[in-house]
Amino acid sequence: MFDPFVQSEWQQLCAHLGKCAEGIARNSDEKADFVQETEKFSDQPAPERYRDLLVRTAEAARLAIRWQGTRDIDFAHDEAVIDEAGSESFPAGDPPTFSHAHA
Repeated sequence: MFDPFVQSEWQQLCAHLGKCAEGIARNSDEKADFVQETEKFSDQPAPERYRDLLVRTAEAARLAIRWQGTRDIDFAHDEAVIDEAGSESFPAGDPPTFSHAHA
């Protein structure tokens, strides 16, 4: 059964997954791997029913989460440095003292 809505949503899902693959990748090798996985995903026969589309949407989400998980490992150190710098910054770390001259 051909459902134009499901077909349209499938095409949008594949396009969005491709954008995620390009946006999440840190370098050209990783981008090539992610794009290849996206093409493999998109080459599947289009789902015929909405329920099947939802299953494929979950699969696409798992792919993107896995891709992003590889980034989280690399950014752990950078986030620690940013947190340390934020806690030591002035004046955000130390609010100015209140005096009646300011009132």
